[in-house]
Amino acid sequence: REGITIGLVNSNWAANKYEFVVHGEQAHTGSTVIADRKDALLGASMMVVAARELADTFPGVLHTSVGQLNVYPNSPVVVPSRVSLLLDLRSADEAVLAEADALLDERIAGIERLANVTVERNHAHTWPVTPYQPEGVELAAKVAADLGLANKQVMTLAGHDSTNMKDLVPTVMLFVPSVDGISHNEHEYTTDEDIVAGLVMLTEVVNRLCNGALED
Repeated sequence: REGITIGLVNSNWAANKYEFVVHGEQAHTGSTVIADRKDALLGASMMVVAARELADTFPGVLHTSVGQLNVYPNSPVVVPSRVSLLLDLRSADEAVLAEADALLDERIAGIERLANVTVERNHAHTWPVTPYQPEGVELAAKVAADLGLANKQVMTLAGHDSTNMKDLVPTVMLFVPSVDGISHNEHEYTTDEDIVAGLVMLTEVVNRLCNGALED
């Protein structure tokens, strides 16, 4: 949207990723009255909605998603007894993330009562807001300026190999634009002009790294 050619990644968002298992009880979808059901899929569906409502509570500063559901026994005539789902919360503000986590706990307690199920929480993966080495960001900014490429500092919302590498060695991560902002998707597309600019930028950053730019 801003017409920026190079993104200089200075930090990652924090994230809490969980695997939840919603436990109910199998029953026949025809003969079992609604009041007697312990529908794990109903509970899981409420959690999907709760995740989205959390994002709406903190517009623009909290991202939430449920990207996977596994339903058991996944039969058209059986009330599901177990559903596992992967749910994540992401924010650049760790205080917001902690508040959202607490609100999620409250919502889960209500869902257990409403759907007559139990919810098991397992940590899948979490990471805090951690900056990239400022010297690396400054190096990339200088390279972009020397090459005449429009640039700005950005945070990465997605996880990348470099978010782990930077904890071990000085690391530089660069972004180029994706048309319409679509990434991590088969429709992702970057123009030849932006790809070439990114390649020139990357080549010069690597050249300077190899010549000891961050050795101190």
